[in-house]
Amino acid sequence: MTRTALAIVLVVSALAPADAKPKPKPDKPSAEQKEADRHFKSGVALFKEAKFAEALAEFERANDIAPHPLVLYNIAACHRELSHYAEAVKFYKRFLSEGEGKVPAARLHTAQSELDTILARIASVTIVVPDGTELTLDGKSLGAMPIDMPLVLPPGEHHVTAKAAGHKDVERTLHVVSGDETTIQLDLPVEDKPAPAVETPGVTGRPVAVVAPAAPRRFALGAGIGTNLKSVGDTGAPSLGISVALGDRVELGVDAVVIAYAVIPSVRVRLAGDALSVHVVGAVPIAIDAGAMSQTFVAGAGGLGLRYRPMPALAFKLESFVSYAGKTHGTTFPAFFGGELWF
Repeated sequence: MTRTALAIVLVVSALAPADAKPKPKPDKPSAEQKEADRHFKSGVALFKEAKFAEALAEFERANDIAPHPLVLYNIAACHRELSHYAEAVKFYKRFLSEGEGKVPAARLHTAQSELDTILARIASVTIVVPDGTELTLDGKSLGAMPIDMPLVLPPGEHHVTAKAAGHKDVERTLHVVSGDETTIQLDLPVEDKPAPAVETPGVTGRPVAVVAPAAPRRFALGAGIGTNLKSVGDTGAPSLGISVALGDRVELGVDAVVIAYAVIPSVRVRLAGDALSVHVVGAVPIAIDAGAMSQTFVAGAGGLGLRYRPMPALAFKLESFVSYAGKTHGTTFPAFFGGELWF
């Protein structure tokens, strides 16, 4: 169809629907109708001069004021001449849908032929991404999914970007030719969680202290005092000890009671707690011969203890035992209280 013939068609499209019964013209058209007619006639004149962008603006304004299917046809024609194929397809389809029964069948047939011609020139691309994903095509935002698909693209190279919260952006370059019908699925990988930010000196000029995790303390030196709970007023002796931690719960130790001349190997197992903890103790007290009035003997002992750590390097310990050394020496109830330095 030549542009002159098309212009004649555009002028005709300003009339009432051809299949509708003619209506008598009002004596005085409304102000809105006059305004719509003015924009429509201006659009026709501009179309004849091949000023398609300006004609499009006039037709759009006319349709805003007084919508009519035939004006949609003129808008589609402007988009077609401007190579806005996606918009042209949209308005041709609207015209064919809304014009059914309102415009002559010949006009619908012409519009369908022009639409088929455009569809043969373009590519149809369907992009599959999760709902909520934002799509950008050739630098223009298409909005968030769901979006009407397929996309109508002219032949050539196109750039698609997909963005979604919590996922890495994905970019894809498409090369399409006329008649292509393509479906593309874009998989958006989950975004890596950022590592905690650590400031470094020299960026802001302020020194930054980097605190490394404290190494576990494994060795302890202790000192305290012990007594027999059966005769607290008559007994009491200082003690010195050394301990080695074999992990978070088990500990080996040796204590020496100075005046009583005894050595007490022991094992402790922490039952519960951290800063204030409870542990069970198993020991083998060894009394050492210190003269004619004493005798070396070995006893077995077990008990419970409490340890309080106000700081990692310092602890206070309270322990109580039941110790049995046979019929000769009987049962005693030694108890110890003291402090420890851990290294």
